[in-house]
Amino acid sequence: MTAQGAENSIAVVHLIRKLNGPVPFQSFLSSYVKHTELLPHDLVLIFKDFNRGEDQPYLDIVGDIPFVRYDYAGDGGLDLDPYIRVSKELNYEYFCFLNSFSQIEADNWLTYLHRGLQTLEDAGVIGATGSWESSSETDPPFPNPHIRTNGFMISAELMRKMDFVKVNSKDDARIVESGENSLTRQVISNGKKAYLVDNCGNYWPENEWADANLFRCGEQSGLIISDNRTRAYMDGDDWMREYLHAMAWTGKPSKANPFKRHKLRHRIRRFWETHFSS
Repeated sequence: MTAQGAENSIAVVHLIRKLNGPVPFQSFLSSYVKHTELLPHDLVLIFKDFNRGEDQPYLDIVGDIPFVRYDYAGDGGLDLDPYIRVSKELNYEYFCFLNSFSQIEADNWLTYLHRGLQTLEDAGVIGATGSWESSSETDPPFPNPHIRTNGFMISAELMRKMDFVKVNSKDDARIVESGENSLTRQVISNGKKAYLVDNCGNYWPENEWADANLFRCGEQSGLIISDNRTRAYMDGDDWMREYLHAMAWTGKPSKANPFKRHKLRHRIRRFWETHFSS
């Protein structure tokens, strides 16, 4: 544990949503305990939308692991609004935010995130995954580099300069993550840059993200933090992986659309293009 307000104090913030049940939290905590991390930090657990007494199964899971509790009333705000509130109300120098479905995948994961902010002079945010995807007509056009909010680290000073829309819906969360005024774009507007880091401690500038084997590329072998989206890619067949890769990194619709695989015409066209097109 570290003292709030101390120099280089770090909060690892994980969101527990009652709506998700205890299984995702159990998976996160197991991964947190499994992987070695010697960098001093506080584990901050956000209890979201819990009434009195409903938290006991989660406290049983925590057991004797030290943590700082933060209660967030109501189920609005998804993940991002609680992050924003915590960054303003808790006195740490750095915040590492992990969403409800995040799982740690590598030793020294927090050290790698923190070291990037310490050693890269232009770094404003270090993420576990990122994408170039433009997922809406209101997003900036492809390529639209943005840190995914399933796992990232940022200084409290910079986080408190952010001016986000009120997050009440999934579309609001998308705007914060990948819109014109996204977290990444606000970092850049403050004179800093966004980097990804892999499980060997290598840092990747945004123009190299597609080669980092972190999100929807290859076997995602460099991941330090996974989530439901990275696992959906790993569980997908060739059609699904090609489709998701194209969304994240090419800006072009994939001919391997998994939602059309049942159509014979589409299967024949894909077979022809895969085997006979130059």
